Amino acid sequence: MNSDKPWPGLDEAASWVLRIQQKLHRWSKEDEDRRYDDLLNLVYDRHTLRIAWERIRQNRGSRTAGVDGQTRRSIEQGTGVEAFLEAIRDALKRRVYRPLPTRERLIPKANGKMRRLGIPALQDRVVQMAFKLILEPIFEVDFSPTSYGYRPARRAQDAIAQIVQFINPPGGYNHVVEGDIEACFDNVHHGILMRQLRCRIADRRMLRVIRSFLVAGIVTENGRFESTLTGTPQGGILSPLLANIYLSVLDRHMEASWREQQRIRGSTLHRRGLPTYRMIRYADDFVIMVRGTYQQAEAIRDEVATLLRDELEMKLSDSKTLITHVDRGFDFLGHHIRRWPYRNKLVGWTYPSKKSLAELKRKVKSLTRRQTTSLSLDQLLSALNRVLRGWAMYFRFDASKNTFNYVDHYVWWRLHRWTRKKHPGRRIRWLKRQYRGGGWRFQHQGIELFRLTTVPVQRYRYRGAKILLPWMMPEEFGTVGRFARSDPAEPYTLSTLQQALTLAPSDLVESRMRGNAHVRFGERLGESGS
Repeated sequence: MNSDKPWPGLDEAASWVLRIQQKLHRWSKEDEDRRYDDLLNLVYDRHTLRIAWERIRQNRGSRTAGVDGQTRRSIEQGTGVEAFLEAIRDALKRRVYRPLPTRERLIPKANGKMRRLGIPALQDRVVQMAFKLILEPIFEVDFSPTSYGYRPARRAQDAIAQIVQFINPPGGYNHVVEGDIEACFDNVHHGILMRQLRCRIADRRMLRVIRSFLVAGIVTENGRFESTLTGTPQGGILSPLLANIYLSVLDRHMEASWREQQRIRGSTLHRRGLPTYRMIRYADDFVIMVRGTYQQAEAIRDEVATLLRDELEMKLSDSKTLITHVDRGFDFLGHHIRRWPYRNKLVGWTYPSKKSLAELKRKVKSLTRRQTTSLSLDQLLSALNRVLRGWAMYFRFDASKNTFNYVDHYVWWRLHRWTRKKHPGRRIRWLKRQYRGGGWRFQHQGIELFRLTTVPVQRYRYRGAKILLPWMMPEEFGTVGRFARSDPAEPYTLSTLQQALTLAPSDLVESRMRGNAHVRFGERLGESGS
């Protein structure tokens, strides 16, 4: 498998990696206790490293250097990609590979605090991506269907749609426990994580490399080295997968409770005065939908807090863990979710949250300050359009038409004031001819201001179990939702599968926003769709 053959082409490598992922995924599904040996042999295979490099190369982060100062361009113009990958392969094969410390980058948060990111060296990013290509199909089988963060073919809208599904009749869930794990990525216990990895991985060489990533340390912005005794580095490619593996203990506990509720039947539990509940998790943020009393929701929250403390050595954030009635509304993943009456029924509606709208306005305001008047209008419009388009694509499934109208109005007046500041001695008539073509739409050098009201608002269909995974075998996804084939006998090729996967919209932003929009969101909000 790892002979001295020349480096494969991209199509050949992609086909090989896909076949390996399909096998690993199928074997893990068929045997939930199966443990894998010799996985590192697959990681440093030339096909895997070639695809890992291609994934890294396409990412804008490849232009950012780690502590070694290497970027994608320096590799391509220096030693060359194949020599670079061959050195990584040789180090992994001879068991002498040692990851470098990550480079610290502090990112300001909305609350005024700083988020600490770690930027790995380019060689470490390639190795982590290769690890992810092999590990993800194995552990994806063990993950809960109600876990949506950092998983293939899943996105924030799926989590929001499932919450609405629970609120709508006949679900009728009336309380929500808004959970937030305090400094989740920083408090991952390495011993507990490695114990969970050993449930599937028997290859000690692979476990040793993963452990070395966890304890590689970080170089702060002032050049000081700090060891990492706990946590997974935020910014690492492998960190989200490791965090999901770590939190799967909580998922399994809640899934076991849900299966017990299903066995007894919810209607029977409700007649006995007992609650039914289920958790929806997105990374370290989760909500527990409860059909019961406030006191029962409190008991469930305390049960989860005890599990996190005893099993994972983590703590729920006291300030962010709340219990709310769905009629009052709550925020999750930037959306405001609330139950409103509609046609003699109480159904769930979603809007951009106030916090998300405020964050968008802050970005627009920072781009249109007096300090940016040195830019040309087309440069400013390009920057604004990126922000506005991503925000609109994320919230286009909410009841956000009125919010989009408000944002368009706000952005137009900010641009009007910006042009006045750029040309303080000019009359409005001149500005109108110069920047709006004599009309109302801002445009310059062929670039026109993006208007959110041009984005159609539509209901996001709850997909449930109809989520197409990249490694599902043709016989598995031949009848899955909108990816079903007109001719079941028609074989799926690699290009066909990749084309099908690109049909699903992805999360373009993770902004947190809300507005006061009231537009029809669908007559049957809880109806399952493909």
